[in-house]
Amino acid sequence: MITVDKQDIGQLLLLDYLASLHKAQEKLRLFECKYQTSLENFSALLKVSDQEDFEAWDDYMEWKAFQHVSNNLKEKIDEIKNGHFELT
Repeated sequence: MITVDKQDIGQLLLLDYLASLHKAQEKLRLFECKYQTSLENFSALLKVSDQEDFEAWDDYMEWKAFQHVSNNLKEKIDEIKNGHFELT
């Protein structure tokens, strides 16, 4: 039988979440560089624009999704750092 410590599992999860967070944040930076603005400003500009720009709307949806992923990963990282996870 192999015995694994809860802290070891926590460290592995933490490393996995940090790697995923890095990828998500890189995508967020790419969108910020492409449009030279934040997601919030970009959203406001899209909503008041008279022209339909399907590429911009597609980017907005993807950008918003990566922001959501980033926020969720940050929460999970905080939970692991505080020891708030269970093994089942």
